[in-house]
Amino acid sequence: MLRFFLAIALAGFLASPVLAQYGDSANTSGGPLKPEQAAFDVTFYDLRLAIDPESQSIEGTLTMHARIVHPTNVILLDLDDALTIENVSVRKLISADAIIRHRESLQLRPAGIGHREVYLSVPFDHSSGQVRVQLDRTMQPGEDVALTIRYGGSPVEAARPPWDGGFTWAETEDGRPWIAVSCQGEGADLWWPVKDHPSDEPDSMRIALTVPIGLRAIANGRHQGRTDNGDGTVTEEWFVSTPINNYGVSFGLGPYEEVTQTYESPYGYTMPVTFFVLPEKQADAERQLPGFLDAIDFLERTFGPYGFRADGYKILHTPYLGMEHQSLIAYGSTFEDNEYGFDWLHFHELTHEWWANLGTAPDWNDFWIHESFANFAEALYAEDIARRNGEDSDAAYLAYITTVRERIENVIPVAPRESRTTKDMYTLPDGGFNGDIYFKGSWFLHTLRYLIDEDEAFFRALRRIMYPDPALEAATDGSANHFITTVDVQAAFEAESRMDLSVYFEVYLHQPVLPRLVVVPALDDRATLRWELPDGILAEEQTFDLPVEVDWGTGPQRIEMTGGQGSIPLTAQIDANDRILMVRDSTAVE
Repeated sequence: MLRFFLAIALAGFLASPVLAQYGDSANTSGGPLKPEQAAFDVTFYDLRLAIDPESQSIEGTLTMHARIVHPTNVILLDLDDALTIENVSVRKLISADAIIRHRESLQLRPAGIGHREVYLSVPFDHSSGQVRVQLDRTMQPGEDVALTIRYGGSPVEAARPPWDGGFTWAETEDGRPWIAVSCQGEGADLWWPVKDHPSDEPDSMRIALTVPIGLRAIANGRHQGRTDNGDGTVTEEWFVSTPINNYGVSFGLGPYEEVTQTYESPYGYTMPVTFFVLPEKQADAERQLPGFLDAIDFLERTFGPYGFRADGYKILHTPYLGMEHQSLIAYGSTFEDNEYGFDWLHFHELTHEWWANLGTAPDWNDFWIHESFANFAEALYAEDIARRNGEDSDAAYLAYITTVRERIENVIPVAPRESRTTKDMYTLPDGGFNGDIYFKGSWFLHTLRYLIDEDEAFFRALRRIMYPDPALEAATDGSANHFITTVDVQAAFEAESRMDLSVYFEVYLHQPVLPRLVVVPALDDRATLRWELPDGILAEEQTFDLPVEVDWGTGPQRIEMTGGQGSIPLTAQIDANDRILMVRDSTAVE
């Protein structure tokens, strides 16, 4: 039954020919940060976008505010070449004397005593997906810069969203526009000018969407109002009050109905949870929403409070499968629970509100932290539901985690140390999809849980990765948002378990080959176990001492592997419960 479920549910989401589309795209995100982009830190984006479903085009204005951190006379942003820039202007502070000389030609705003603020056009070059803005002087660290880009055109259409991203121009059953955007692999520059690198998030963001009247335009954050423009269009404005990753900025356009329930958190707050859904699926949304609230409760109990409760939580019905857009997860699945009692697509994307949005990898080489923890959390939720239902929770957990074991490839490292782009991390050398950032990473966490052998310590570490300072669990102002690397993950597990885990992180994450368990029968009814690793992985003084679970009729027991070796009765069953990610030697005892 589980295999059937995964074959259906994951066929599009995780099949190699599909996610390999990231590697087919000319657009990619991340990689080594260019010096011209390292020179500034974005503090605020103001995105105003008009969407025309009939012509499948957009017109937008993006204003970026940033703080200079290195001297620079260039601002470098990213924008797909399918879109055309009309004008770039940079904020200037004009003195009182200049105001008098140019008062007829300047449009001014107050900017302090004796000065006014004006935006003046500046030279720019838009080519090869980048926008190079030339400043009239070298700006110094600590200065603030603001620029506005007016642009438009026909954005890239998603060939197979969300894996090959862009705009999806769909229609409802009755022919009304149903439009959404997805851009995780290619980057947000597919549809708006942005510093397209995961290491820089704005502190906050405003999104204003102008669409045909009669439709809703739903975006991240808090709703700030809906204005009838008197010309057959309306503008809906949203405000994101916390830092947000670039690909997590999104919207949906359609004749949405609202299905809302109140979530009561174990942390004492309440929050409306709204499902924006097409009318024909409203009853399905009403049926699924209570389960969605239960999923939030589990994730809060496991990883800490929902970090974006000041902006609320929304589910957006989309014409593609799903994505983890902050406070507005995209949902286009079946509106059905799996055999474990939960809607897997919603749960996976919701988990990313912690592992991707609240805690974000600053480089795509650590993207496994987003996907593996989300995938592993699915198994933990299956375990939790079974426990609350009085069922065998360990059996549910093992059944869920073992089903994805066969998808592990072991071709490239899960967490390479060098900077990577989305294309690097999603694509294997043969062009196939690198599912290891989902499945091998989650199996590493599964093995780590077995190795630590103390669930309290293991789960404390999960919580400390997400909230390194427990005091931040009460924060709603975005101060809890932070970047997470593999180094941070290792440090948290070592601190809580009081174990040196460096060997295991090296073997499982930083190189691709699995440890091999060699079993050599002896003449005295016993067998010798020996771990084998590729040459050169560990330092000379290091050994791989992962204990092995065996059972010779008296129940599971842990055999210590001091120095990488151990001994067991010849009749013992080895790792019968699939606790360890490894390769078994062909001579293994059964």
